[in-house]
Amino acid sequence: ARVFNDVLKEMNKIPEIIECHYTTGQYSMFIKVYAKDNSHLKEVLSDKLLAIQGISRTETFMSLEVLIDKEIPVEI
Repeated sequence: ARVFNDVLKEMNKIPEIIECHYTTGQYSMFIKVYAKDNSHLKEVLSDKLLAIQGISRTETFMSLEVLIDKEIPVEI
């Protein structure tokens, strides 16, 4: 928690990270990463993400297919 803003600043420099969510639970952040293949994903995780001071571990999920993707109107 002390280095949250520093970690976020460094993660913002990684072009493959396209979304970052502040979350509750076991992990503080949920990120969406685009990678061209497994080797590229390993490079992003091992060489870029885990190199950031303050990140101690990751857990990876792969999306195989988007099943629902819709927008809803929001009334203001």
